[in-house]
Amino acid sequence: MEHPEQGRQRFAHEAMATTFTVVIADSDGGAYARQAAMALFAELDQMEGYLSRYEEASDVARINGLRAGQSTVVQPETFECLELAVDVQRAMGGAFDVAYGSAGPRTGRGRFELDASAHAVRVLAEGVRIDLGGIAKGFALDRMAELLGDWGLKSALLCASTSTMLALEAPPGESGWTVSFGLDRGVRHVRLLNHAFSASGRSVKGDHIVRPASGRPATEWVRCWSAAPTAGLADALSTAFMVMSEREIRDCCSRDPRVSAWCLRDEGGEIVTIADRLGAKA
Repeated sequence: MEHPEQGRQRFAHEAMATTFTVVIADSDGGAYARQAAMALFAELDQMEGYLSRYEEASDVARINGLRAGQSTVVQPETFECLELAVDVQRAMGGAFDVAYGSAGPRTGRGRFELDASAHAVRVLAEGVRIDLGGIAKGFALDRMAELLGDWGLKSALLCASTSTMLALEAPPGESGWTVSFGLDRGVRHVRLLNHAFSASGRSVKGDHIVRPASGRPATEWVRCWSAAPTAGLADALSTAFMVMSEREIRDCCSRDPRVSAWCLRDEGGEIVTIADRLGAKA
């Protein structure tokens, strides 16, 4: 995906093994916009410290070190991200599962439970392994957008590399932020306004997306794109769509009129429009 930046202030930062960018369009003061961006990136670094399974002291690492029946209190951000992950898992019928890498049977009861009163996570079996890689970047963009609002900056585009984007209010004189996706000969364009867009696929990292029920690589699609009201949801949906059939994705989108989906079966093929609520144009 690509986004235009002419006449706008752009700031970049490395986190979560990717490049996050903040494009701000409604600030006349460059210094103020830079201060806001730095505050967002500081928040991003803090969230990485909570959500990354590679950080030894992170909430996720501590969860992954628990034995069956043990629990640990986590940061509010971690708890909210896990709550969203559980909600998506239920809605997708298990096509999305942040505990897919856990030991033991892949079906049956849940592997962990959440205690909202204590902001605690309790594991229900041995060998539970949480990986928020399919949702954390989008979740982080949502948190960054909230913080940007506290700075009084309303027109912006927040990106986690080219995989997930969150558009806030439109730049002055425009109806939204233009996002392009697809192959060179079949590029499509959508305009985002207070909406998110995400992509998942096998082209860059290979067969890294697996079916939670079997642990085998997803082969139904080469790429999937999703649009949703929040970046965390869009991020999770594009991952889930990779392991779902066209009918399953269509059923999912029919249950939520705010969600869009496009998928590609092979690099030389045509994009399959499953649900388009944004009016994508060639």
